[in-house]
Amino acid sequence: MAETSEKDKILEANKRFYEALGKRDLALMKTVFVRDERAGCMHPGWMMLRGWEAIMQSWENIFDPEDRLRIRLHNVTVDIVGDDACVTCIQELTYVRRDPVTMNVSVSTNLFEKTDSGWLMVIHHASPIPFVNEKDPRERKIQ
Repeated sequence: MAETSEKDKILEANKRFYEALGKRDLALMKTVFVRDERAGCMHPGWMMLRGWEAIMQSWENIFDPEDRLRIRLHNVTVDIVGDDACVTCIQELTYVRRDPVTMNVSVSTNLFEKTDSGWLMVIHHASPIPFVNEKDPRERKIQ
């Protein structure tokens, strides 16, 4: 059996983050982040939260156990420099138990650090990508 590459380990850590998000699993989310003041999280449309306590409180406020969330990742890239790694992707979140069903598409940057216990997230930053509903592309307005 081939040894797991560092890239595979980073992708597994990234997958664990999205699994915790999708399952609304606070216990699993606790295994994802570094648990100190370096931790940062920017939810789409929010300001940057700093420190593990603030981040955990945000997940507690956001997670609704009645929610069902489908997550699809696109354009995933991994860059590694020493004990630091950056994963970028497009995250497509569909809330299927809401009426109406809602979708959120964001560009995400996840920064990881290699620790004694594996790759842990230091920063999660997601910025919304607006949907454009154009009847006539000539009507596009640049903002």
